[in-house]
Amino acid sequence: MKIKLKKVELKLKFKNRRNFKILTPCCAKSNKDGKFVNYVGLRDVFGYCHSCGQTTLPPTQYVDENNGKYEWDSIQSKFVSSVLGLSYSNGGQSADKHGIHCDTSAKNEDIAMKYVENKVVDAYMRMQPENNLLTYICKTYGEKDKEYVKQLYKLGTSKDRGAVFWSINKKNKVQKGKVSYYDKNGKRTDNFKVPYLKKDGYYSCLFGEHLLGLPEYKSKPIILVESEKTAVISSIILPKYTWLSYAGINGLTNLKLEALRGLSIIVVPDISSNAVSIMQKKEKYFLELDINAKIWDMTNGKTDEELKQEGLYNCDLEDFFRRFIQ
Repeated sequence: MKIKLKKVELKLKFKNRRNFKILTPCCAKSNKDGKFVNYVGLRDVFGYCHSCGQTTLPPTQYVDENNGKYEWDSIQSKFVSSVLGLSYSNGGQSADKHGIHCDTSAKNEDIAMKYVENKVVDAYMRMQPENNLLTYICKTYGEKDKEYVKQLYKLGTSKDRGAVFWSINKKNKVQKGKVSYYDKNGKRTDNFKVPYLKKDGYYSCLFGEHLLGLPEYKSKPIILVESEKTAVISSIILPKYTWLSYAGINGLTNLKLEALRGLSIIVVPDISSNAVSIMQKKEKYFLELDINAKIWDMTNGKTDEELKQEGLYNCDLEDFFRRFIQ
């Protein structure tokens, strides 16, 4: 049955205060001069640039009779379900940041698994200007290393300059995509999107899992970290390892662990006693899958309150490298 959709008309009104800390999405310049003006009710990457004269808007949104929200995806040439509120507001907080638990059981799902077409991945890799994370990596580690990790992990850029992380399995099939947003200093914001949903047949796997299927990576030790960004940047700093991510403090499901069956790994949670505790509770599942896992506890036995006082709480491996090694 064909769904009847109605276009949502935007009522654009400039904000009274401008965000001077962003890079303009149109010409990728600092907004210190305030020439990029944001719109009320939209994320700060949307607005009008007095420097180049370009208006940047979110994708046109449509609603069905049940108020379900959709956007037209020009790459796939079809309407796709919107992630509520994330394109349009500053809301939408990361589940893993606030400790929301996900289902970590390995169940047989009723919905047949679907895959994202390679042409979609390629299209987002070509998107310009590149997202803030890639810009930060280029500035910090150089163009060559930026391009290296972009190709290695198939990193993309969404139309609103989010970093697109693809879940690619050992058979090199793309199972899912996630969009995260970073500031110009490479720090993740609270905004994110999950455009490919489990209820539609798209299941997560370990970020970087496809590396396990490459001959040149089979002899490299495996390190499993919390965030995709940590895996990406660590692969620049220590390329002799295979860097994978379980995508969030509660992201290591038993289904993801299947890819590591019979392997030896090092698990490096972010610096918090809570993050370490969650991984320690996984040890019985490691044993069941014959995974030889060693957990690197960077808290050194300190409480989260003590870590906050030292400015270490929730720091990741890149923060550790830059603070204590470089």
